[in-house]
Amino acid sequence: MGLGFLVPAFLAGMLALGIPILVHLRNKDKEKPYRFPSLMFLEQLPIRTSARQRITDWPLLLLRALAVALLVLAFARPVFTQKSATATDTRSKAIVIAIDRSLSMSHAAVWPAALDSARALVRALGTRDRVGVVLFDDAAEVAQRLTDDKTAAIAAISGAKPMMRGTRFAPAIRTARQMLLDAPYADAQIILISDLQRAGTNGVAALDLPAGIHLRAIAIAPPTRANSAVRTVEARRITEDRRPMLAVKARVLSRELGKARTVKATLTLSGRDAGVQTVSLVPDGETVITFAPVAAPEGQVEGAVRLEPDALAADDRFAFVVPREDVLHVALVTPDDIGTDETLFLERAVAIGRAPEIQIDKVRPAAVNSAIIAKHTVIMYWDNAPTDAASTLLTAYVRNGGGVILYAGRRSAARSTLSSMFTAKISGMSDRMNDRGGSIRDVRFEHALFAPFRETAEAFAGARVLRYARIDAPRDADVLARFDDGLPAVMERRVGAGRIVALALPLDMQSGDLPLQPAFLPFARQLLLHSSGRDVVPLWRTTAESWSLPDSLKDPVVRTPDGSLLRPKGDSLGRAVPLSDAGLYSAFAGSAMGAPEALAAVNVPTAESDLTPIDTKELLLGVKETAVSTATSNEVPTPAELERRQSPWRVLLIIVVLALVGETVMATRGWRGIARRTRPVVSDPDTPGGSTR
Repeated sequence: MGLGFLVPAFLAGMLALGIPILVHLRNKDKEKPYRFPSLMFLEQLPIRTSARQRITDWPLLLLRALAVALLVLAFARPVFTQKSATATDTRSKAIVIAIDRSLSMSHAAVWPAALDSARALVRALGTRDRVGVVLFDDAAEVAQRLTDDKTAAIAAISGAKPMMRGTRFAPAIRTARQMLLDAPYADAQIILISDLQRAGTNGVAALDLPAGIHLRAIAIAPPTRANSAVRTVEARRITEDRRPMLAVKARVLSRELGKARTVKATLTLSGRDAGVQTVSLVPDGETVITFAPVAAPEGQVEGAVRLEPDALAADDRFAFVVPREDVLHVALVTPDDIGTDETLFLERAVAIGRAPEIQIDKVRPAAVNSAIIAKHTVIMYWDNAPTDAASTLLTAYVRNGGGVILYAGRRSAARSTLSSMFTAKISGMSDRMNDRGGSIRDVRFEHALFAPFRETAEAFAGARVLRYARIDAPRDADVLARFDDGLPAVMERRVGAGRIVALALPLDMQSGDLPLQPAFLPFARQLLLHSSGRDVVPLWRTTAESWSLPDSLKDPVVRTPDGSLLRPKGDSLGRAVPLSDAGLYSAFAGSAMGAPEALAAVNVPTAESDLTPIDTKELLLGVKETAVSTATSNEVPTPAELERRQSPWRVLLIIVVLALVGETVMATRGWRGIARRTRPVVSDPDTPGGSTR
């Protein structure tokens, strides 16, 4: 602990300590003669005064000197500093090297240069400097905490390798910042070593760094950004000559090739090569590769499309999983007077998609019986209601997990209730022709029925509705969407393990233009899938997503791409597996033995294949420095900042006031406030050697 002064010039005021001494030494009682008549009748009482050549009241002198000294110190603004911390910080620094290990860094010309740059930074440090290492992709990992052991840091750098994952700079900066906040240093730096892909800048603008921590980036750019990558794969089951076949199509995106590139593309199914195509890739743009249909294996099929490797080989392979053949059978119960094209848009919309394939069978109301119900997963009534006999069968069907859809159009508006299964009152049709049609509002996008539109909430905004049934929702129904006049458009009622969905939303061109909107196709498929209780199984997923395991999978065990095993625990959101790496995830029941019950193919986001970098200054522009250092800031506080925090002058002034009060009391009380009188000694002539007073 050291003592310093902000205004040391005021220490010259210590010369004022001589004032109390002079006061004590000077003679206060000066003799001044006064003319007076005869003193013969007065008793002579002379006061003995001593010459002030020495100090006779030390306590009072010291108290006055203390008050003056403390007043001088208060004006000099004292400050207490930590000598050890200051001495260390002026000679050492700490840096955290954050190395990008995303897929794009696996470029043949980038990764070796990145490691070489990191090692050079460590070797350039002084013996007392400290270094830490952070490895990041779409998440950050501390590979080496701050240490002065340069060998350990270089070993952590040498052990790093690129991962099949995306890029995000924000987690790396946060992790490095936290490491530097553990202790103060005279110079604290975060150094990013990356190819600085523009796709990884999300979240950087919201970051801030405490004063004293500096961020800089080292851009490792390949000599050329030419690259080709498999962007997406389409796979569907077809039938040729009564044989089940699998048709696969791949889309390859090329950037800055300079000229067309001829490559060999290979299709792999269940670990075996199933097709080869030689194609010429366009220099800039997309090339479609169509493989000849191959015999479809039974059950779910794992596959991959790979290209001949280029400088960035990691994105030349794209994995996918085709689910087992599982057709969703839907019974479309239509009225007897229906036109031939009234259900045309619905039928064509659900026929486009796959995984699963949706097969619609048209049935007349009188033909609905136990055999029809047992054959189909979803029963959809198009603008008519089930008969009493069918309602009894359908109620038991829904309780056991089946799905029923009730679509109310112009025919249903003539009835008073929608159905005995869904007791909603109907009060005719609402005609919106005069106000150019109504619109769809209050859509509950958090519901599973509208899950495909959570990122595009405006999907239904452009649809116009001309006529629709006026339905009052029953108390036990959940309204999922409404028209702009407040009437229900989509409702759902749970019954046992199944569900009943009721719609007043027009699905034909006679009452609105929803079938012409881009949202109609995914909505039509999701309506049937949600009513059946199934989810759409994607051909692949991307890293940083989660895989929700099927509820039917008991005691699941998941094998990850690196061969490790996981046992996910269920919670309120179900049993979800974080997809932290690219490759194939396999789910088993009980133990990882035999054939997997479910598969998930995981690929890196396609943005990783775009090697376009962001300018270094543009990246650093988004990171802000906090204006005021916090208590954990790494910047060593200046003497002025320490003095403002301590404010010792206030304490000194309080002591000065107390000392002056004490001096006043001491100087005016007791014997110090009364002059001492002594009677003169007079010689007695009658007494030899004696005296009288």
